Amino acid sequence: MKKKVNKVLRGKKIEKLALEILKKRKYLVWKPPKVKFYSQDILGFFDIIALGKKDLKLIQVQKERLRPYKIKKIFKLPRPKKISYEVWIYNPRLKNFKIYDKM
Repeated sequence: MKKKVNKVLRGKKIEKLALEILKKRKYLVWKPPKVKFYSQDILGFFDIIALGKKDLKLIQVQKERLRPYKIKKIFKLPRPKKISYEVWIYNPRLKNFKIYDKM
């Protein structure tokens, strides 16, 4: 019998991995606190804000599946200088992220 996966817990685990990677890269990171009945997404798209010495990243974290419609919406957003939009796709088999960015 296949084990049922809790998608919320899996998503939290993947976001935690992304936060750890960013902290190792010396970014100051922030994730919105959990609110029960509202979306936690920043601007409706992003999961994490990462502030570095020279840049600011708005990051959407996903598992495996690439969602082209969401990526197109993200990369069409107006963007000030030195702010990058990134989509991090986690591959559990390889245990790493593929990063799509537009700076």
